[in-house]
This record gives sequence, structure tokens and C-alpha cells, in this order.
Amino acid sequence: MKYEYLRQRIYGGVLPAMATPINADSEKVAGRVVEQLVDFLIESGVDGLFVGGSTGEGILLPQSERMMLHETALKAAHKRVPVLVHVGTNNTRESISLAKHAASIDADAIVAVTPFFYQVHDDALLSHFKAIAAAAPDTPFFAYDIPHMAVNGVSPNLLLRMKSDIPSFFGVKCSNPDAQKIRALIDTASTDTMVLVGNERIALGSLALGAHGLISGLASAIPEPFVELVRDFFAGRLERARTYQLLINRLLDPIPAGARIGAIKDMIKQRGIAAGPPLAPRPRLSSDWLAWQQVEKWLAAGKQ
Repeated sequence: MKYEYLRQRIYGGVLPAMATPINADSEKVAGRVVEQLVDFLIESGVDGLFVGGSTGEGILLPQSERMMLHETALKAAHKRVPVLVHVGTNNTRESISLAKHAASIDADAIVAVTPFFYQVHDDALLSHFKAIAAAAPDTPFFAYDIPHMAVNGVSPNLLLRMKSDIPSFFGVKCSNPDAQKIRALIDTASTDTMVLVGNERIALGSLALGAHGLISGLASAIPEPFVELVRDFFAGRLERARTYQLLINRLLDPIPAGARIGAIKDMIKQRGIAAGPPLAPRPRLSSDWLAWQQVEKWLAAGKQ
């Protein structure tokens, strides 16, 4: 029942990779602001939330803060949309602990990035993912593929092995920058395996290749064009969907290199939610990278 519910809710949907509001003075999670951001995103029409991922700076937070973030987001969502929580770390033991906690608070799914920095082979990745999934056996499990940042990625062969060896395996969150690698995973996935893509510049193309939905960091600050793009695509309004893809790319262009999380949090702040700074050493912005008033004009033009 849990698996079918999740599939129905997120198929053809947008799940923002939610930024994590931080108290500037303590670098701890700002729980009340998390609640505000969850409400804002749900009211903007998103279909789910991905909490504590790359944009959410999960791997930079102490385990206790990650658990508090997951609890706060789930409570704030109050079953209005599914909440996927990121439990990946660079070692299996801590990932298991986070997975057990996620199951105890009834997360709708768990997501684990491949171990990072040290390169490992598929046998080790499979063992790692099996142990994490086994810690939350009744919770749908996603593997997180982002090899340009994590060094290790999810190959089509590993995907097939996870489908065979992990009973709770549900799909892949793929943020691979290579469209051909995305296509290979989509081609390997069967109808019962979800592929949610995070490469925003080719979101529309990935959906056309067969991806089932989007997970986007920029949608944490500006969800509107992503919501419209996905709805238009699945309704067959391809020209309108293409208009929103062009708008998304226009929004991505001015993000300063190396300051993506700072830019996303700056835009959230401009929209009235005090998301705080990125965690050091990720840079803060010295000035707005793009004015919300300009974005509003672009959004209004896209709807015409």
C-alpha cells in the first residue's frame, strides 16, 4: 500500500530538493523556518519534498541535526505530500542509523547517495545500499546518482542488481550531468522502477526520454516553472513546456559559479522566508544574484 501510494503521488510530479534553513549564529537547523518553507512549497503546488539532499546540505550537518530536520519537515508536511529523506553518508554505519530513524518517524521514502570521495566498485555499492535498505525494510528506497560530485555513480548494471537484491528498492534519483547516462538508467528501469531526474537544464528532455518526475534544487526557491513544465508535459502541451524549460535555463544562467546554494537561499529570502546562510565553507552572496521582481515578470510572461 505504501509503495502504490508513493507512486501515485509523485509520478509526473515535482519534488523540490529543499534547502535547509539555518540559524546564522549557531549553524543549526532553524526549525520554525523549515515549517514556513514546507508550507510555501506545498502551497506552490509541488508533489512531494526531498529533504536533506545536496541542496539541503544534509551531509554537512551532524546526525542529530539531520534527524531534527527530517522530523520537522515530516511534521510540517502533515501527510499533505510525500516526504523523501536523505540518509546517505560516507559510511554505512551512520547511514543505517539515519535510515532506522527515518523509518521510525514514518518517512515516505529514504534516499541514499553513493559513498563519496573514495572510489569503490559496484559490489561495494550494492552491499552499502542493501545494508541501508535493510535498516528500514518497509520504507521505499531510492539510490542517489550524482557521480560528478560523489565520484561514485549508479550504473545500469548496479540498478539491475538493486532491483534483484533489495526488496524495498523503488528507484533512482539521478542528477547525472550526462544525458546519455540518464537515458541508460531510464532504459534499464522497468515500469515498476521510478527515475526522478535532477538535471534542471534538460528536465524536459529527460521527461521525454521516460523519466517519471523531477527533483530540483532551484525549485526550492522558484517552484512555479517546474510545476508548470511537468504539468504541461504530461498534458501534452509541449510548446508550453518548452517555454518553461527556457525560463528555467534563463534562471540558472546568472547563478554564480560555486555559489549555487547561496543563490537559492538568497532567492528564498527575497520571497520572505529567512533561510539563513549556506553552511561554511560554501560562500554567501555579497548581493542578490537575481531580483525576485524580475523573476515575477518572467513567470507572468510565461503564462501568457
